[in-house]
Amino acid sequence: MLSPHLKRKVDALWNKFWSAGITNPLVAIEQITYLLFLKRLEALDNYRVSKGKPSIYTDADRCRWSYIKQDRTPQHLLDVVFPWLRQLETKLAETGASENGIEAIGNRMSDAYFQLDPNKAAILSESIDLIDKLFERADSMNASMDVMGDTFEYLLSEIATAGKNGQFRTPRHIIRFMVELLDPEPGAHIVDPAAGTGGFLFSTLQYMLKQNTDPDNLRIEWDGTPYRAYGDQLPEDGYEQIHNGANYTGFDNDRTMVRIGWMNMVLHGIENPELHQRDSLGKRRDDDPMAPLLASERYDYVLANPPFTGTVDIGDLDISAFPRAGKTGKKANQAITGKSELLFVWRMLDLLRIGGRCAVIVPEGVLFGNTDAHIKLRRELLTEHLIEGIISLPSGVFQPYAGVKTSILIFQKETGKLDARTWKENEMPRTQNVWFYEVSDEAYTLDQKRNERKGQNNDLWDAVVKFKEREIDNADDLLYYQPDYYAERWRLVDQHALEVFPDVKEVALWKDRFAAVHELFPDLPSDPAKMEEVVINRQSPQLQILAQDFLNETARNAWERLQSANTEKEMPVAKAALKREASRFTKLCNQQKTVFDQEDPIGWKLFQKTYQAEVEIAIDFYARQIENRDTIDHIEMDEERIKEKIKTVAKAFAKLDGYDVMLRTLELKKREGMLSESKCWSAPVRIFVKNDEWQNEDGLLKGSHDETGQVRPEYAATINLYDGKGNLIDGLLDPDCIEARGWNLSAGQYKPFTFEAMKSDKSVVEMISDLRKKEQKILEGIDTLLAMVEGKV
Repeated sequence: MLSPHLKRKVDALWNKFWSAGITNPLVAIEQITYLLFLKRLEALDNYRVSKGKPSIYTDADRCRWSYIKQDRTPQHLLDVVFPWLRQLETKLAETGASENGIEAIGNRMSDAYFQLDPNKAAILSESIDLIDKLFERADSMNASMDVMGDTFEYLLSEIATAGKNGQFRTPRHIIRFMVELLDPEPGAHIVDPAAGTGGFLFSTLQYMLKQNTDPDNLRIEWDGTPYRAYGDQLPEDGYEQIHNGANYTGFDNDRTMVRIGWMNMVLHGIENPELHQRDSLGKRRDDDPMAPLLASERYDYVLANPPFTGTVDIGDLDISAFPRAGKTGKKANQAITGKSELLFVWRMLDLLRIGGRCAVIVPEGVLFGNTDAHIKLRRELLTEHLIEGIISLPSGVFQPYAGVKTSILIFQKETGKLDARTWKENEMPRTQNVWFYEVSDEAYTLDQKRNERKGQNNDLWDAVVKFKEREIDNADDLLYYQPDYYAERWRLVDQHALEVFPDVKEVALWKDRFAAVHELFPDLPSDPAKMEEVVINRQSPQLQILAQDFLNETARNAWERLQSANTEKEMPVAKAALKREASRFTKLCNQQKTVFDQEDPIGWKLFQKTYQAEVEIAIDFYARQIENRDTIDHIEMDEERIKEKIKTVAKAFAKLDGYDVMLRTLELKKREGMLSESKCWSAPVRIFVKNDEWQNEDGLLKGSHDETGQVRPEYAATINLYDGKGNLIDGLLDPDCIEARGWNLSAGQYKPFTFEAMKSDKSVVEMISDLRKKEQKILEGIDTLLAMVEGKV
């Protein structure tokens, strides 16, 4: 919900680094992050000193942010600040590390280098100003304000190319959707083994705060971003639990991403998060300090979008986390595969405690691939754990980074690692049915531009409701759940606003925070268009009266001259005089610009338009009276009084300053008649074909299924579904169940066929004719291809 002027400042910051020759977005963000580290570091040190600890700036005052703001030369940063910063960890060891964030900063800066050209001092100076204004509260001990995190997130959104190893920024509305599916509770331990910029981790914090906030305070932006998630309904220790950095663990291969992600999480209110540079899949040293964080069965939730990089080095894997390629020989000490998209899912199972849950984005191949590793992973998830759902995403979700088709896989761990890897084929799978949802519309267009689709249908809202209702037998899948959308105008209550409206108690209550205009001025409606209409209707008559009062003396003088003059000759002179006096009135109005917000002056533009229109009406009013020789009554004109009244009117218009935002209601409402076919369906994992000839040994049970149509456990226990080579024996399972289809989990495999989708305006004859034409084109293409192969063309 960033204001347009803050976005312009972020854009300006980008442009500064771009013009300085730093054109790689990740490098530019890293440099900005270094400066944010330095800004926050001084505040942390002040807090540390207040607790009796020695300052880290002993003999290094020139490295303080307050000094850097004075000496704004790149050379100072290159020669003094960054060499000191790289040695910060050593300095902490000498002075005694604290627990308020300094140690965490030190551990991330040992290889920090400033890359701005030493000749770009002016650009550095301007960048320092912008960073200081954009992140003015980053040096406070409470950096958890919405605007701080939003600003950094907007900065990150400028990354327009994929990172190393197939990394790319996961859309935040998809992350929020996945967090809501898992519904984590305060105090839970969350891990992202491919954390990137920390989006899943801080979004989990936001979700828990949102769920524990008074609905009257909470606001949700059109795309699901929560605001004013104060957590005011949390128990006494709940707020501390939610903000405890030890509950949020993330790993990433890329040190730059770790630095950026750490700052992102800090600016979202997570102090000292456990975000570290590590290969989540790689081997561990015996003395690895990260070993406790990577221990098996440590976490309650896993949320991730791991990179789709293809193949990794099998020899570098932590073999304890993955199934073996074989039981004997060399393969007994090798992982079953080198495909990272499969290995990450097994690693997530390893990290989860029994009962823990996971939501992970996987490429579609994970769901239908036919290698031994693909099949083994799916079989393990279905038979030894509980797959709660698979949500198919449209292929454009990750544009412009990648067009790969993906799905969200949601599962719960139910079996320990060793037990899960021993397949017991005669035992019924723990997952009995898999729930699928097919997303086709979400918050953005699916092309390269990914433009916002504010207020339009969003399947993600519907999917959340139906995921929670998936086990309700009589749920109506043709209902479509959507919120209502509405607009408000917001503004920052800064010092200028306090000075313009010193007597408005609501303004004082919102000091240094963002508020909706109608919250500051309860006499105004919440809708921006209606708000403007109210102010214009109230103030236009006032401006009309003031304009007439101001022009009265000039109009009377012209009227008196006209009593003994030629109307045709005198009228142009009279109108010119009125316009000159009107320009003085306009100048008085223009002098009121200081009461308007300088960043988002919507009210100023409306004020200008209104007083210009009213002064023209006043000119026409007097011109008609003069021309008709109507009597013009004398009005005593006090210019100072008129100036004060103009200022009063201007302040009424200044209430309209701010920027418009689109919000959504908390409630999701049922919409009927919007779906012609269901967007969700379920598929059974194992369905036995009926065998009416079967009976048990004593002959008391006859037929494989009981009277309700359920398979008898006694029958299932006696049937060997697979032959000695592990192949499914034909005729025992329903060919439409998941197991019979090679454990295939592609949503389209099980989508119900509906005649509604086949409706057409064409007749049967026309459709058959179309098919023949298509068949002919295919045959012609095959003939051409054959001729090419034979060398005839």
